[in-house]
Amino acid sequence: MKIKRFIGLPKLGILGMILLLFLFNMGCSAKSTEFSRDMAPNMDLAESSSHSEMLKLDGDAKRSSLEPEKVITNVYLTLETLEFEATTNQLGQLISKYNGFVENSNIYSNHHVGDKILKNGQYTVRIPKENVEPFMKDTQGIGNLVSQNTSKQDITKQYYDTESRLNVLKIKEERILALLEKADKIEDVIAIENQLSDIIYQKEDLTKSILDMDDQVSYSTVSLNISEVEKLTNGVTKETSFATKLANAWKDSLYFFKIGIEQFIISAIFVLPYLFLIAPFAFIAYKVIQKKNNSNRE
Repeated sequence: MKIKRFIGLPKLGILGMILLLFLFNMGCSAKSTEFSRDMAPNMDLAESSSHSEMLKLDGDAKRSSLEPEKVITNVYLTLETLEFEATTNQLGQLISKYNGFVENSNIYSNHHVGDKILKNGQYTVRIPKENVEPFMKDTQGIGNLVSQNTSKQDITKQYYDTESRLNVLKIKEERILALLEKADKIEDVIAIENQLSDIIYQKEDLTKSILDMDDQVSYSTVSLNISEVEKLTNGVTKETSFATKLANAWKDSLYFFKIGIEQFIISAIFVLPYLFLIAPFAFIAYKVIQKKNNSNRE
């Protein structure tokens, strides 16, 4: 009996070890499941964060492809008109309509045609940048547009470089002011105040530059040249029909023929007094020469 008990003990030990291994595996599986459950939200969060960053980068790329933020716009227009006063009045109404102002103007007499004095006006107008396009479109309705030119200058880098330099000077100014409060010696105070004066001067200069750039960006500059003429220039393009070209040629021919006759009559009247002065001397000279020739023949 003792021998049978001794032989049965190893079997029981083996069965116990198998049971313990089974329980251990069950516990590890449970922990692995819990770990997976805990990590799932974090992985979703990481994926969501990565997706958000990608969207942000994509948005930045789209914004970078747009027109630069700081752009100076200059427009040059040349107009013709038959009625100078009416056109300039309409121009003033357009400037008020689009919240602009006249920065500079110069009006002078161009030349005379018959009894009419033709005028010419040069205007420098400042218009808010968001109103430039409709303003340019409306100016074509107050006169005959001869030429139009638009130029843009990107100053974004220059603007932000100037702004960065200004921020650096502000920080430097704060540090120097802190040193000035701690300075005890007269020579140190004088040296620090000299540096402070130089920084203040540079700050004012950079601030003025930024304000000037803001003004040029916010308000576009429109230069207009308005000429009063007796006849408007014909706007002939590739799309103009042959019949229209013939009509324009006929009108131009009549106009320049009329101008030529007028100029001839005016020139003749201008020269007439000189002819009256020269005629007696020319007649006397003619008689003397004729008399001399007659005497030579005899």
